Amino acid sequence: MRRMTRFNAVVKNVRPRTLLVSPLSYCVGVAVAGHRFDLTVLFGVLFHVLAPLAANAYNAVTDLVEDGKNVPGRLKLVETAGEGLLNRVLYTCLGVMLLLSLLISFAQTLLWVFSVFLVLGYSSKRFRLKGRPVIGMAVFSMAVTEPYIAGALLGDSWWEIPHYDSYQPVALGVFLFCWYFAKGIMKNVPDYAGDKEAGLRTIPALLPSQLAGAWVAAVATTLVYAAFPVLVLLADMPDRLAYVGVMVIPAVANMVSMVRARTPVEYNLVGQRDMYVSVLFLGLLLFAVRPSVGTALIGLLAVAVMAWADLSGSDSRVSRHITRLDAKVDISSGEGRDR
Repeated sequence: MRRMTRFNAVVKNVRPRTLLVSPLSYCVGVAVAGHRFDLTVLFGVLFHVLAPLAANAYNAVTDLVEDGKNVPGRLKLVETAGEGLLNRVLYTCLGVMLLLSLLISFAQTLLWVFSVFLVLGYSSKRFRLKGRPVIGMAVFSMAVTEPYIAGALLGDSWWEIPHYDSYQPVALGVFLFCWYFAKGIMKNVPDYAGDKEAGLRTIPALLPSQLAGAWVAAVATTLVYAAFPVLVLLADMPDRLAYVGVMVIPAVANMVSMVRARTPVEYNLVGQRDMYVSVLFLGLLLFAVRPSVGTALIGLLAVAVMAWADLSGSDSRVSRHITRLDAKVDISSGEGRDR
């Protein structure tokens, strides 16, 4: 029973619902490269599931101060899982990622080094890149940009990379970077109070109020979604990609909810809905780049995994963990560490 409780705590800390945008973005890059969906691509998908999984495990043990304010229930989950076990999850994932990258390609092996820096540098106490307003958001944006680049560089042999005759793949990569940069601003709005208390200089935390941060996030999100059809037109991409721009409607509706939110739970629900919008956007983009039954099923599977995670409560940011006040862990003494 104790092992199952501990396992469930680990699952909630690694947050399955947040592990989908990276592999979806990778698949978009693969489709842009014109590579068939084979065993090598499956290895790449697994690589880009493990990367955010490792990052989430690491964040759980490095973000105790701000989580004590933002997600108090997560402290109890970390205590139950044990910081030692979460660290072992982190390094096991990085090791498996290295093995996978060696099986995939030379380019992916080089990107593994970059991925390790992203995973460790974002939250580590030494670098704490997440606490820097622009650099932090740029690193966060790599959650979709690096997988897209990895997929777009996938060739027919281990050494080979595709040759592109147009700038369209680069333009799409730049858009994905900007798109997730805006999402990064949004995801820091619910954490305004805890980030300020922890001294993190995120973009919302630099503003005079949480409402001001919500407005900045809303404007940035609206602009980036509205810009996608314009990009399709200016970059002379296939017309069918413009239909993905329909996601501006749920995105803006969710941002309206953000500027109207007043409680931690309301802000948190906005963030949860935004992940659905992000997964649907990438799923539609994948289908638009390569229309097929297979790509449609990939998008539907991603939505199904999110729905399962939410229905089963397999996430550390469910509402009960936002409002929980009895989850106190002595951070300074290291209580909750795995001995």
